[in-house]
Amino acid sequence: MNSRTAKKFSKKAEEFSMALLKEHLSEKEAAKVDKSSVAKTEYAPSERGSYALTMSTKGMKSVLKQLAKTKPIETISLIDVKNYCAQVGRS
Repeated sequence: MNSRTAKKFSKKAEEFSMALLKEHLSEKEAAKVDKSSVAKTEYAPSERGSYALTMSTKGMKSVLKQLAKTKPIETISLIDVKNYCAQVGRS
């Protein structure tokens, strides 16, 4: 992955992480969410160890990398991410 592609992943991961966080908050609190509100890394336990939560930037990047194997990064939507997480069992 070159730096241009990495920037695309980072930007998309930040955007989707903020959108997921806003979905779980009330409208009043969601209005306060900005780039610094999203955790860079947050882990959750699983049977095989631990993984980064999708709501964190690092977790979202790993999900986007998996989805980018089958679709171009520009066409991936938040719905695709939610469907992937439901299939795999990630939160």
